[in-house]
Amino acid sequence: MRKIDDRELTDEQLLLLTREMDTAAFTALYRRHVSAVLRYGWSILHDQLLAEEAAQETFLTAWDKRRSIRIVGESVLPWLLVACRNHSRNLLRRRQKHNTMPLPDIGDSEGGTEELSWIGEEIRSLSPADRRLCELCLIGGYSYREAAHELQITEAAVGKRLQRLRARLAESTSSEE
Repeated sequence: MRKIDDRELTDEQLLLLTREMDTAAFTALYRRHVSAVLRYGWSILHDQLLAEEAAQETFLTAWDKRRSIRIVGESVLPWLLVACRNHSRNLLRRRQKHNTMPLPDIGDSEGGTEELSWIGEEIRSLSPADRRLCELCLIGGYSYREAAHELQITEAAVGKRLQRLRARLAESTSSEE
């Protein structure tokens, strides 16, 4: 790979070269803007690892869409920041979707085991496939995609089955009270 001195070329020139599959030009664009994209991602996510993931997704998207990126004010940075904002928001939604609350330590409270015994009974009463799905997603924290791969079913099937499992557990919760 040839080396490009990114101080010699404008974003527009680097983008034109990138459109022709020039990875050195894309690397120069990356080096020029990665710190700004990372800082912007961090300002939204308040988490270094998530900000790095958002920046990575931003530059992957930039490579995939290199032919349709529009330069604004002689810089590709505004386009990159919009892409980073979108990826960051998606990461936040994904994190909220999988946000869980820990169960209290039942060993510390009197009668705690009895209070939560219905959960074990309910899980044991599930079919083997639903029990495994519950173990993977609700207990193990697997994503729908990971569970679908593990169980060799579609993500849509995982979502629908979990929807039914959650409704069943919610119904059991209200009947236990």
